[in-house]
Amino acid sequence: MKYCSDCGTEVFEQAKFCFECGRNLCVIDSVNISSGDNSVNFGLQNHVTGNTINISSREGDSEKAYIDRVKVKPLAIAGTQLRAFWLFISGLLGFFGSIASILGFIGTEYQLFFIFFMIVSAILFFIGMVLLQTKHISFPPFFNLESGSKGEIYLTKIEGSCPKCTGKLKLRSIGPKNNKTTVVRCTRNPDHIWGFDPTVLPDL
Repeated sequence: MKYCSDCGTEVFEQAKFCFECGRNLCVIDSVNISSGDNSVNFGLQNHVTGNTINISSREGDSEKAYIDRVKVKPLAIAGTQLRAFWLFISGLLGFFGSIASILGFIGTEYQLFFIFFMIVSAILFFIGMVLLQTKHISFPPFFNLESGSKGEIYLTKIEGSCPKCTGKLKLRSIGPKNNKTTVVRCTRNPDHIWGFDPTVLPDL
């Protein structure tokens, strides 16, 4: 047996209405319930009357930072947009071609030229390989290189608004010289900082 919360009349457990005052015994009054790790669950026969339950958020939860591309410019030479695969192949061929040329021009005035060409080829090879794998390379605070769905390369700029203050969010490189990490950092307060994940950005 149970009792009506209004008039106190004893009623059966299965009763949906009080036969004395007509109160709906299935209604739960003034209950705010949230889902998740801090949720409260009630069974069919449980009743909470005249109370408000507030579910607080977990300690340590902080604001989320949202960023997006504010500038996208195709990287092109002579009207032709570059592709990551082209950089990879040209860099690879240029690197080994430079080594062969250096061996043939040792001690001549052309040796430095081929050494320089070898360094440039190695850089192009590295950029092409990274873009093929991750589709994103950051050069904070200047620009980013990103590859699209077909491997086309774009110069991009990524920014956002700081959820903690009125500052702007920009990509920055922090950490030891040999172990730099790209992060999202507020220009107004450097303590407002978030990890950077390029995969959250939509595909180009």
